[in-house]
Amino acid sequence: MVGSATFIPEPEPISLPAPIWLLQGLLFITFVLHIVPMNMTLGGLVMLAHGEMTQRMSEPLRRWIVSYLPVTTAFTITTGVAPLLFLQVLYGQLFFPAAIMIAWAWFAVIIALLLGYYGIYAYALASDKLGRWRSWVIIGSTLLFLYIAFAFNNAITLMSTPFRWWDIWQERDPSVHFNMNWWEPTLFPRFAHFLLGALAVTGIIVALYGSMAMKRLQGEGRQMLNLGVSWFVGATLVNYFVGPLFLFTHEEQIWRTFVGGNLLATILLWGSVALSLLAITFALMSKRSERPMPLMLAATVSIALTVIGMAGVRSIVRSLMIVRHAREFDLSQVTVEPQWGIIVLFVIIFLAGIGVVVWMLMQMKKAKVEAL
Repeated sequence: MVGSATFIPEPEPISLPAPIWLLQGLLFITFVLHIVPMNMTLGGLVMLAHGEMTQRMSEPLRRWIVSYLPVTTAFTITTGVAPLLFLQVLYGQLFFPAAIMIAWAWFAVIIALLLGYYGIYAYALASDKLGRWRSWVIIGSTLLFLYIAFAFNNAITLMSTPFRWWDIWQERDPSVHFNMNWWEPTLFPRFAHFLLGALAVTGIIVALYGSMAMKRLQGEGRQMLNLGVSWFVGATLVNYFVGPLFLFTHEEQIWRTFVGGNLLATILLWGSVALSLLAITFALMSKRSERPMPLMLAATVSIALTVIGMAGVRSIVRSLMIVRHAREFDLSQVTVEPQWGIIVLFVIIFLAGIGVVVWMLMQMKKAKVEAL
């Protein structure tokens, strides 16, 4: 079914505090900053859970992931606040109804976050005391964070397809309000693409750390380098199959935008793919090099640019889906009354916050005992 919903709420009577282009730019920038710790958290959890289930993870890699996981989890939560707020300011008419529609599934995100976070700290700080429960604790935390990611994917896809709201309302079970957007064809490819990307980013960071650690411990550093490259290359190659599936499960009017229909969209998508291929080449070369760090730095820069490009693709897809399925929603009709003083204050505090985070990371690096 294609069409616009006639029951999209009216926009908030309060005017937008900044021009739409600026709010969209801030949404993009803050989301990109959120992606890195989020990927490291989710990818690290999956690696740990896999290692505990197979009993094949190297101890240096396990210790290193455990050493950073509480920090990246905190950063994932705090850096996720700003893009979520900008999303709500711009698309509140669509986002809030979507979150309400999935009801308890959305409310359960808070519970899953608290329990999963406790599990990470228990695993990191009391691993020996947990004994045989250690594996189950980290596996449980991994499943809870995967649920959070899946719930967000449901809310975002439902936000972009408001014509499904009435279908969900009519077919709901009055006793259980877990109204997931199961029949959205892009839901599972989107989630798989997102998860594989997290594993790839984590793998490249593990490999980069291993290349730097080789200066101190040649054998263990090389082992982490090889493992990180294997995770990165494996996840990226699988994503080359999942990515097109994700793209072409969208309607033709949308996927054609990325295959020549729009120059910017086409360059962003296929340029990102080309950069990921370049990163794979550098990463594989580093496994055979005596001085792998320059190659791994080049691979990391390539993946960073890939992440930025794919974030742009994601924004375009969201806009295209909203334009197609929520025709009554029009940001250009929303009243804008810029409050430049507040905007300048936000930018100053935002930049100061980034500076403080960088300083904190530098202090942690100086004070912390090396994991290897």
